[in-house]
Amino acid sequence: MKLLYLLISSILYVLSFSPFDYKLSIFFSLILLFHVLDGLSVRDKVKSILYFSVAFHLIGVSWISHSLINFGSLGYLLSYATTFIVALIISLPYALVGLHQSASKNGLLNLFFIASLFVVAEYLKSFMFGGFPWLLIGHSQNSTVFDYVYPFFGSLTVSYLVVLVSLFFYIAIVHSKKLYILLSIVSLLLIPLITHKNHNLFDESKTNYLSFILYQPNSYPNDSYDRSKHFALMEKYNNILIKNKSSDLVIFPETIISEPYDKNNKLYKYFQSSKNKDNLLISGLFSSKKNHYYNSMIFFSDVTQTYNKRKLVPFGEYTPWYNSLLKLSENLKIPLSNLSHGSNEIDKISFGNINLIPMICFESTFPHLIESSADNEIIINISNDGWFGNTLAPYQHLQITQIRALEFNRYILRATNTGISAVINNQGQVVDMLENNVEGTLKGQIPTTMRRSFYSEYGDLSVLMLIFFSLLIKGINIVTKYHE
Repeated sequence: MKLLYLLISSILYVLSFSPFDYKLSIFFSLILLFHVLDGLSVRDKVKSILYFSVAFHLIGVSWISHSLINFGSLGYLLSYATTFIVALIISLPYALVGLHQSASKNGLLNLFFIASLFVVAEYLKSFMFGGFPWLLIGHSQNSTVFDYVYPFFGSLTVSYLVVLVSLFFYIAIVHSKKLYILLSIVSLLLIPLITHKNHNLFDESKTNYLSFILYQPNSYPNDSYDRSKHFALMEKYNNILIKNKSSDLVIFPETIISEPYDKNNKLYKYFQSSKNKDNLLISGLFSSKKNHYYNSMIFFSDVTQTYNKRKLVPFGEYTPWYNSLLKLSENLKIPLSNLSHGSNEIDKISFGNINLIPMICFESTFPHLIESSADNEIIINISNDGWFGNTLAPYQHLQITQIRALEFNRYILRATNTGISAVINNQGQVVDMLENNVEGTLKGQIPTTMRRSFYSEYGDLSVLMLIFFSLLIKGINIVTKYHE
């Protein structure tokens, strides 16, 4: 019966994320999880939390198998086995949550400790083995009362608060403790009172505006990676440029074709010649330098600038332990890539007095890569979610990008190959979009002058300090009891 409860809990967990967006289901998921864990031995708690974690990852990132089956030449059995191994690896940090004492005992400080363990697990998942910060609790709560929290303290703090409020409700419901009923209600009511949205507003008379066009070609990898189709594809892109010469920005998606950028290559001649200091073309392309190949965002204006993707997808864009796995990959016929990571030191990219912050695909899941430093900024996000077809991935990826807009109080222009392209305002709301599997353009103007958010200046420092003191107090408490 407990395994059934854990499975239901994992389903409820995934339902809180896009495209389902049943925001409250994350609370029901965690309440049911704590009910299962309560009273178990530490060993059984660790096993149960791992079962729960592997289950919600298998459901939530099942799109990995789609990519492997359709583009990885692995076949069904190896694709599903690989997806299970990935789910298991990214679930390992959650074993820490099983180390807590019973949630219904040991008082209020124990609940803070449990919430801290959850956030530590998410933090580790975001960095271990290259990092896979997907399906974090804090990514599920955009367009809720927690929108007040993101610009100040970020998504990890939202994770902490969601776990803590769920614990309050669990104690209140299961153990009928009136204090925790009050804490549950007060916690949610205090969020908009402690924080406020004034910094999200801007004076329209003082802001700059930028015109743009985003193009979604509805081109899947089997087209853009087929050299025989490159000229036909480039003709489509060039036609967009010809028809939209008055736009300040024209944005094409990630890796529009597989031919690396070369200014002498006739495929890119028009890209180079069509722009000047008064307008800008942004396109995702491969680039090369000294026998190194990069996934890049290239900015064509009176001068050409390049941003190379820093956070690559393991086994998708680069191969960890390449020399060791090369022979294995050849035997299994896995098409492993070996792109190079871009430098962590990046040049400022600007258009007039407006800073452009580049963010390629998977990088949107790492807020520390966004270097916000001025009031005049927009974030440019290009992505290729065509690898994952009609799965949950494009919706989840868009939701994560919305969280970044909230955290940094910035508009985001998002161009993808097959969907979902979108214009996201500084409050994380999608104001215009192109759905999956359609070709089209998004046109408009966006304001660019907004104050920096508290989070953009201090990052996750607040929640890390909170976790440090929670763990410190718990440690002191354990030592004190041991010596009594």
